[in-house]
Amino acid sequence: MKTLINYVVQDAKEHIHDSEILEINSPPYTFSPEPPVSEVMKWAEMKQKELLDGQKLIIMSMFKL
Repeated sequence: MKTLINYVVQDAKEHIHDSEILEINSPPYTFSPEPPVSEVMKWAEMKQKELLDGQKLIIMSMFKL
C-alpha cells in the first residue's frame, strides 16, 4: 500500500511545504480507506530525527493511494 504524506518543515525563519510517498507493507485486501496511522507516525519520528535543531515537522494530510 502507498500513502501520500503532505507535510511542512518549519523553523523560526521560514517553512517549506513538501510531500512524500510512503510504501507500507500490508495485505493486498485492506478494507479500510484510511492509511495506517501507526506507520505514518513511525515515518514522522524518523523524519524528525533527520531535521536540524529548531526545525519542526508538521503533517498536513495523508491519503491512501
